[in-house]
Amino acid sequence: MPEELIKKPLLGIFSRDHQANYEWLIDCLLKYSAVPDIRPVYIGNNTGLTFRDAVSKCTFAIVYHTLKRGRINITNVTDSLYDDELAYLCASLGKDNVIVVIDDLENISPDDRNRILEMQPSIGYLARDVFLFSTIEKERIPLGNPKKKNVIPDPKLAQLVDIIKGHHHTRKQCNINDPCKIGIIVAVVVIVSFVIAGLIYAAEEHLI
Repeated sequence: MPEELIKKPLLGIFSRDHQANYEWLIDCLLKYSAVPDIRPVYIGNNTGLTFRDAVSKCTFAIVYHTLKRGRINITNVTDSLYDDELAYLCASLGKDNVIVVIDDLENISPDDRNRILEMQPSIGYLARDVFLFSTIEKERIPLGNPKKKNVIPDPKLAQLVDIIKGHHHTRKQCNINDPCKIGIIVAVVVIVSFVIAGLIYAAEEHLI
């Protein structure tokens, strides 16, 4: 059976930064059951084979970047960090299954997201969306509300969780004996059968 028919939902978090910087994100996604399995993937200067192998196992990807590096240089700018990786993720998984997360901003204005997309347009071409988190927002997220365990305290995190949950749900439906793909195949076979039957009937009527 082809690999894509049996691949289970797997979220890969791809970054040039240490996992400790985005452990909060992993904890939140697991806490709110956004995905059953998460694989942190470090991107180095000589990790191309490891990166591509990890991508082949994933069904959804987050490219994580922290402003602790000093700049927001994802792509399209001098010394950008993820030009090739973002393009490869989009080509392998599809734009709708790639998200960029930029973390540790000091302050976030309403225009920051649009400004980043304007200066680094490949993010908009190659990823479904970009999520910005400030240091203060990140510190508040784990606190939440103990009386409402299923309520996500940050609306952006809630949106991110919903996107990943939707992906997981779709993959789960399509991986149970592959009903989605099998259903499509059956539908095509039925339609083709009707078309052939109609042509045969029309030919017989013409002969009569």
